[in-house]
Amino acid sequence: KILPSKMANSSDASVLADGVMRDVRPWLMLAEDLTELSLDKHLSVPQIAVMGDQSSGKSSVLEALSGVPFPRGSGLVTRCPTRLIMRKAAKGEPWRAVASTTKNSSNQIQVKSPEELTSVIERLTESLTESENGFSTESIIVKLVSETAPDLTVIDLPGIIRTATSGQAQKSINEVNDLINHFLKMERTIILAVIPSNQDIATVDILERAALADPNGVRTIGVLTKPDLIGPGGEDEVLAVLHNVRKPLKLGYIMVKNRSQKELAAGISCTEARELEMEFFTSHPVFKDVDSSKFGVSNLTTSLTRLLVRRIQQELVPMKHEVETALQAVRIELKGLESYGAANTPAERQKLLVTLTQEYMRHLSDCVRGEYRDRLIVTNPDLRLYTRALNIFTELQARIMATAPPFKDPNFVAGLARQMEQLRGRELPGFMSAQSFYMFIQEYIDKWKAPARMAVSQMRVLSLEVATKLVEAIAVSYPVLRDAYRGVAARLLETAEASCVEAVDKVLAREKDPFTLNDFLQAHINKLRHDRFSRAVATSFSKTKAHESWSAAKEEVTAGLRTWYRESHGVNSAANAEDMSAILEAYWHLAAKRFTDNACMILDEHVMGALVSQMQEQCYVFVHDKEKLSKFFEEDNDLVQRRNEATNKRDRLAKANAAMANIQVERQLMVGPDRVRVTISVGQKGVGLQLADEAGRLTVRGFRTMDGAPNPSVEAGVKTGDIIDQVNGEHVGSFHAGIALLKGLPADAMATLTLLRAKEE
Repeated sequence: KILPSKMANSSDASVLADGVMRDVRPWLMLAEDLTELSLDKHLSVPQIAVMGDQSSGKSSVLEALSGVPFPRGSGLVTRCPTRLIMRKAAKGEPWRAVASTTKNSSNQIQVKSPEELTSVIERLTESLTESENGFSTESIIVKLVSETAPDLTVIDLPGIIRTATSGQAQKSINEVNDLINHFLKMERTIILAVIPSNQDIATVDILERAALADPNGVRTIGVLTKPDLIGPGGEDEVLAVLHNVRKPLKLGYIMVKNRSQKELAAGISCTEARELEMEFFTSHPVFKDVDSSKFGVSNLTTSLTRLLVRRIQQELVPMKHEVETALQAVRIELKGLESYGAANTPAERQKLLVTLTQEYMRHLSDCVRGEYRDRLIVTNPDLRLYTRALNIFTELQARIMATAPPFKDPNFVAGLARQMEQLRGRELPGFMSAQSFYMFIQEYIDKWKAPARMAVSQMRVLSLEVATKLVEAIAVSYPVLRDAYRGVAARLLETAEASCVEAVDKVLAREKDPFTLNDFLQAHINKLRHDRFSRAVATSFSKTKAHESWSAAKEEVTAGLRTWYRESHGVNSAANAEDMSAILEAYWHLAAKRFTDNACMILDEHVMGALVSQMQEQCYVFVHDKEKLSKFFEEDNDLVQRRNEATNKRDRLAKANAAMANIQVERQLMVGPDRVRVTISVGQKGVGLQLADEAGRLTVRGFRTMDGAPNPSVEAGVKTGDIIDQVNGEHVGSFHAGIALLKGLPADAMATLTLLRAKEE
């Protein structure tokens, strides 16, 4: 029997309201506050998302939960996400709503009645989708205030599209799938999987997707709709699902019956619809014998409310940690975007330029000296100039060593002998020509010029890069000033490069005139000759045949060594070439090491050193140029916008952090905390607690390691989340006062702490 006709209006109580207005409201309000702070883009906030196939009854379920009428029909009725933000109004406060879209958030449409809200949602949908069959990832935002509304956010998503219909773009399928998958992957989102009771459970796509996104089933509830459309004999299959036998879910299934089109046309209110719903289930020949907790929007509401609140409570600590981490990151970002002072008057601009220049030169000097104490350099490896310069020094050394002739190669020695013969003058037999040595060594040293000049060029480029990045990090807000400093550095380094090349060429020319007092040369020549003799002895023994007597073997080895001596020490070109090769090799290694060291020191002094010594003087010239000063401190518009956005984000995160800290304390106080006294043996490092300031209260957030010793607070029974109320009977008035009391405890003494501990729920 259909109840008398009556239009739905704002007096229709939302079914969910009764469940959230009691002790769960603070938790739901917290989630709403986080969303209201626009943190849902940075933080996954617990929320309810209705998902299912097209025409599965999603909007009807949403309407039943919220008391807000949503557009109905067949096909893709929900063509964009709709976020319904509901707030409980004070008694006597009139019903009102504001609708907008994420595409045009400034256009706030005031809505005065539930009936008007339906048409507004339809109109906004058309504006976002731009066609009758279009789809949009932009969202409709509805903020509703009503005495009967719950404090809750519910999201209605478009239904899953299997095939594109006439007039519907093929890309809509992918867009809807991507949107649904986005919400499925949000680990704190509760999934309302809506399934028509008259559909084969094996073909339900949303259950497969939910199983992938929520494998533990901790946030998925199955909602069976349209029980009045179950065909004859189909009840057994539905019961198997309802009893969690087929396609089981950890949180199970609940069946609801929403208003039919006939009931809507008759103006059946939400309250009357609930009465008809219960009448349907209690009089149904099959369902009347099933546990009544598995039926009805009221039971769905209760389960959903408990799950949402539990979800918020479970995720509070992880969310707070995420917010604190994000808050720390944005504070660091803001610090990098902050200005060093005001620049409104000529005097202020002069002062600011001097401040920035001093700061810049202090950091640049540290970069050149390799003293990385400042956080700016520690956190930016690219600014560590001397460390990166060492790589250039190492590359120069490797390139110099790569030019070494193959002194021990027999072909090299043979070629050396031929050249010495061609250069032979009036030298007597057995004497080597000094002129030949000079000519050979000069030829080898000439090959060092290219690597050395490459190193000079690399050092100029590197120094300019670091100087530029440093000024970008310090003068973040002032692009014109950054360009001016970079120009000064570029000019100085061009001059320094020319000076450095000249100095390197002088050292190179000096190396071509061989000289040393270093004992290394003599020692190296002796070593080379000793190694050559050792190889000759080894060769003689290896060629000696087996003999019955030692004297015969000795004679053969001696003969071999005589032959080697005549060949290598006789008066001939081959012997002279062997000696020349040894002397060239010894001197080449000595000179190569000396030149590499000298070249690196020149690079350090003439490039990096010159930059530091001359940069400050050149920058101070700008102090007296009023025209340039006025341009220097014109802030970058993009950076100003970034700073404003970061400031806004910081403020929102700080408010969110405070809200979560407050609810943690309020939660403990609301349930009536237990007062617990513990006695702690104070160690050399105190009581070993990690403490946090949460709404001014001294709250235990963890325990410190005690260098292998047991933590005294853990042994005494202190728990994470405890609030320290008294220390040795003295009341803790504030966070800082409590810290002072704890720090004042003497080592090896006994301390009594009075703790407020939340009761177990």
